[in-house]
Amino acid sequence: MLHNKTVLLGVGSGPLTWVGVEVLRALQRAGARVRVLLSRDTEAFVPALTFQTLAGEQVITASDVYGTVVGEHVCPLAQVVQDSDALLMVPATPALLAKTAAACGDEALVRAVLLHRGPVVLAFPGQALEYQHPLVRQNLQRLREAGVVLYDQGIRETATAVDELGWVLSPQALVEAVAGCMQDTTSLAGKAVLITAGPTQEPIDPVRHISNRSSGKTGFALAAVARRRGARVILVTGPTHLEAPDGVHCIRIQTALEMRQAVLAHFDDVNAVIKTAAVADFRPQVSAEGKIKKEAAVLNIPLERNPDILAELGQKKGRQILVGFAAETQDLLNNARQKVQSKHLDFIVVNDVSDPRIGFASDDNRVRILDATGQVEELPMMSKTALAEHILDRVEALLGQQEGR
Repeated sequence: MLHNKTVLLGVGSGPLTWVGVEVLRALQRAGARVRVLLSRDTEAFVPALTFQTLAGEQVITASDVYGTVVGEHVCPLAQVVQDSDALLMVPATPALLAKTAAACGDEALVRAVLLHRGPVVLAFPGQALEYQHPLVRQNLQRLREAGVVLYDQGIRETATAVDELGWVLSPQALVEAVAGCMQDTTSLAGKAVLITAGPTQEPIDPVRHISNRSSGKTGFALAAVARRRGARVILVTGPTHLEAPDGVHCIRIQTALEMRQAVLAHFDDVNAVIKTAAVADFRPQVSAEGKIKKEAAVLNIPLERNPDILAELGQKKGRQILVGFAAETQDLLNNARQKVQSKHLDFIVVNDVSDPRIGFASDDNRVRILDATGQVEELPMMSKTALAEHILDRVEALLGQQEGR
């Protein structure tokens, strides 16, 4: 799986430090050469000699910010990083996440992340209580937007799983995630993917509008993952505070009509369309040129329907893969089935937005995927980046079927 690959393994501190030992062995069993970097407090839990013995070469300690001395030779850290194919950090403690998100390269492991230009995977027990703190969540969001892969699966979903000791991650699963990321750089090469994201805003007057709670996080995660897999990505997004991923052609719009125009302009040139945007179903019949004073305002605003962009694409589609999203509060699967059939979708991703822990504005989601044959896949709660990976795996499979692969 990882033959002739070099993986930098960064090992954090704490009660999960021993997971780093198990992951090191799993990487070696997969055929990888492993270079180990220790964080500042790793050796309080596992000695450097343990990792050095298993890896068969000198480990890089926190103080080796610019490199190591081997005999009479200096081995620069930048050279070690340049010669590697992927970087994996486990466990990625809140302290390491904070340093990495702030680009604080005062120890070798964090500086290696800043120097590395290949896939970077940070693994941690995402449901542990400290990872739910708003400050940690902010750091995780910055890392997602920078294209870092956050692997937070493997902790038991129980009321008692509040700390790292609840982590039951399979080292083999993590090895497979790293291998998948290395394939990502070329798996969509030569393909073009159009993604819509965020809400639309339908103006009532210059300062008021009709909109919804969509944050755009899923669409932006999809754009980042598709770009990392080598695709040419066009992201059409409604108003959001998120920054477009590097290398993505981002078109920012406000209204449903503007989104329709942008999507149709590029539709014929892409291989797949993933419509995550929460497009407003209605818009005011008239938008006032000036701010409406509340003393003069009427309490009824006449509305008219916006075009159904997804249905229109379904009528126009040729060989394009077409993926829809549905935010529902009741009768999820029946509504999803109707949309798949009426809009000629390859599959639809449906989530229950009545659950306040997931969906709109959250970093996580729990969804069901319904395909054109009626098959349903129910996914566990996961980060929106992990969900993006799963969705694009399906898109790739469908593209492969078209090409006879």
